[in-house]
Amino acid sequence: MRDPGRRLSIRYDCPMRSPLTRRSVLIVGAAGAGLGLLSGCGLRLDTPPEIPTLDASQELRNRIARILAEASVTDGDPETAGEDLQKLRDAIGPVWAPPSEFATEPPPTEQPRSFLDAAEAVSTAVFDAVSQLGSGLIPVLTDVATGCALTAGTVRAEIREGAEERLREAFADADDDARATPAEAAPDSSPGQDGGAKDWNTILDQARAAAYGYERLAVHFDRKSRERQSALDRLESLGSLVGEMLENLGEKAAGPDAPAWKLDPSPTDAESAAQLALSLEDAVAASLLPWLRTDPAAALRVWESARAREAFAAPQPLRYTYDAGPESPKAGT
Repeated sequence: MRDPGRRLSIRYDCPMRSPLTRRSVLIVGAAGAGLGLLSGCGLRLDTPPEIPTLDASQELRNRIARILAEASVTDGDPETAGEDLQKLRDAIGPVWAPPSEFATEPPPTEQPRSFLDAAEAVSTAVFDAVSQLGSGLIPVLTDVATGCALTAGTVRAEIREGAEERLREAFADADDDARATPAEAAPDSSPGQDGGAKDWNTILDQARAAAYGYERLAVHFDRKSRERQSALDRLESLGSLVGEMLENLGEKAAGPDAPAWKLDPSPTDAESAAQLALSLEDAVAASLLPWLRTDPAAALRVWESARAREAFAAPQPLRYTYDAGPESPKAGT
């Protein structure tokens, strides 16, 4: 029986149990420490990704990519239009646009075009701006524009002729002294003596060898044939290229000419002569690449080579390969 003389007392000074357990406190603390480490490493959770600013050449590349992406093969396009279009798209690279959540304005668009119309739009856009190209994109832009104009020109000659006119006008009044040397154009190549002599001499040798080869192969075609006339025209443009290289090099730095050059194949008939012409032009194009990397004036010499090659085989959509991306051209197709 409870003693009626005793009363129940409650102590209010005893510690009350916190709703936060030891485990939850440790978890919160660890999370806070983790965020502190992230900020200490320079990672800002509230910082949006950096959006690159494209220069004029990169903007042009992007526009060419959009034109080609919207192009499709239609009736009247060249037989190889589908295959050529895919090669051109692969070379120029995909269309770039900032993430939609960071875009300040809608991305530009291009209207759908046939292959012929797209080729004309590409060659016009590039050759109208060719003298100002840069950003390591000179080879791919001029190569794609050349390929577009020549392949489309097999059906619509005015596209080819208009492209050549624009290209020649762009450098009609160019200051040779302001042009880059191959040594500046390709820092990873051996500049040779006097800054660019090795690369200039490579072009000089290939131009001389090509001129010798054309003299040998021209006689295997009929006097009134397209191939014979093209070979004679090419001798003239190769002579101009030789003169330009000799001017760049100077008398002391220029390599000696050879009385004869090894030709592969040696021309014995029209078929082997045509094969030799293709081989000569591929070698010339390869020698021009270091120059083309930063000097758009070399685009005219690449064009002349492509036009000469076209007389002996179907035009190539590209003179170089871009397996590592549009800013990493390599000789060969």
